[in-house]
Amino acid sequence: MQSIISIFLFSVKSGAFFNTESTEVNTELHRGCKCMEKDRFIERLNYTMLKKDCLALAEQFVCMEDGITILFELCQSDNETLSFHAAWVLEHALTSNPDIFCLSLSKVVELIPSIKSPSTKRHFSKLLNKAMEDCAKNRLTKDACHLLKKIDMEPIVETCFEWLIDKNTKPAVKTHCMDILLYLSKRYEWIAEELPYVIKLQIIEGTPGIVNKGKKVLEILQKG
Repeated sequence: MQSIISIFLFSVKSGAFFNTESTEVNTELHRGCKCMEKDRFIERLNYTMLKKDCLALAEQFVCMEDGITILFELCQSDNETLSFHAAWVLEHALTSNPDIFCLSLSKVVELIPSIKSPSTKRHFSKLLNKAMEDCAKNRLTKDACHLLKKIDMEPIVETCFEWLIDKNTKPAVKTHCMDILLYLSKRYEWIAEELPYVIKLQIIEGTPGIVNKGKKVLEILQKG
């Protein structure tokens, strides 16, 4: 911060802002301001947010250099609030920009097994569920859908079963896991044999949302 202020004072005193030879000084000042702005947006993720705040931040991170990469890194933070808010912003940044979403799918798949925050799990499972649904309805590029078909999904299968069985997993995450496993049952046939048992157990004491989703998935599995 001190170095940036020093550059600014030097520029004003020397008339650098009006001197064609001051390009390097102005560029350095601009970079410093950009850096401060980036830090400000990252810091904002630590505080209470409404949906309108989330949408505004999503736009900023999309425009920011390496903004999406930064969000992915923050999603892995041990700070649960920071991780949750970064994932929330990331979800809107990706779903509002299909091209970026397609390019980010491999990273979503890579990180899901390592996600620890209950709230962050919700956004990542939702992103993968949406990607699979969009591919089924031809709403994503062929390259992105080809990636989902070829990339190793066994870690995702294992993680989704674990989250589905875990009594502490949020209901929304469980419903997304049911959908993800249903999509993957076409690729890993054994899922169609194991998933019904797990879903039936979830239905016994599940929330209305879990019961409703579980019955729909069971019906589809029964039809084959």
